[in-house]
Amino acid sequence: MPPLSFDALEPIEKRIRQVRADIGYITLSEVVDRVKSENLGRIDFTETDLAPYAFDPEPPEFEEAGILGDLGDAALPGDEALRLAEAACRWVRETVTNNMHGQEEGRFRIFVWRPKGEQVLFTARFGCTDPNYNPEAARARLPLTLVTPAELAPTVRSPVLTAALADVPEARVWSALGNGYTQFIELAQKTYAHLATLQNTTIQNQNTQVLRLQKVVEELVGEHIKMRAGILEADGTRRTEGEESRVREELGKQFITEIGTFGRVVAAAKFGMAPELVELAEMVNASPELMEAMKAPEVRKMLRDEKTRKELAELLMMAARSAAPAPPPDQSAAA
Repeated sequence: MPPLSFDALEPIEKRIRQVRADIGYITLSEVVDRVKSENLGRIDFTETDLAPYAFDPEPPEFEEAGILGDLGDAALPGDEALRLAEAACRWVRETVTNNMHGQEEGRFRIFVWRPKGEQVLFTARFGCTDPNYNPEAARARLPLTLVTPAELAPTVRSPVLTAALADVPEARVWSALGNGYTQFIELAQKTYAHLATLQNTTIQNQNTQVLRLQKVVEELVGEHIKMRAGILEADGTRRTEGEESRVREELGKQFITEIGTFGRVVAAAKFGMAPELVELAEMVNASPELMEAMKAPEVRKMLRDEKTRKELAELLMMAARSAAPAPPPDQSAAA
């Protein structure tokens, strides 16, 4: 019985061997029409999944066909990746063979992916034809056995279903289960990748906000420090100015006290002022209340009035007489 005939599959197998170091997994689907395809299976490029299809990486048939001659120095004995590539090619052929039951020809598409599905290394289409396809046998899947009434008289025999059971498409059942498992794994991987992307995005946004808030806090702390430094500097300046003012005031008072006598002599000699007036000026200057009163414009205006000056003089004289001590009693009169 001649095997299935594959069209454009050998270049694909050659390409698989060339990119074997970058393969993560392989998916295979059957092309139904231009826009529709059915998944046939997926296999990871690992020893665990490809162990049932693995064989010697340098079989005689490949050496005679010259397939390994294009691989160069990479095609060495013990090349594990090459052995897995050959196993993957065998998996593709066996999967297509199991799918071709009851079909004369089919079109298939293969996807070769990087690890974790990050990128498609390449994708290609190929065909398969079954030279042993018999349309009559395909239509007559369940043979019918004619039974005469005479044969039915003694007993009713069950039809022989041995041939029909042999044609049950068990491979299609397992293929459908494998497709469902593959789709479930792909959905789980996509969901995990989506959740990881959302988590990374959330973490990046939170880090950005934290850095932004940290910068704002640092700016506020800097402004607060500047404000506190300015307040302390202003307080120091005010204290210094107040101390200097008090020192100057004390020095002035001491100077005035020390030169009081000399000032009275100079004023009496140069300006013709009576010593009593000089002494009065000193007393007024020594009293803050009198100084504030003499500085007031209203008081000076009143002192310019002659009547007011007379009344003030009389008032002062009366106050002086009332404050004078009483004369001692006459002892002779008492005697």
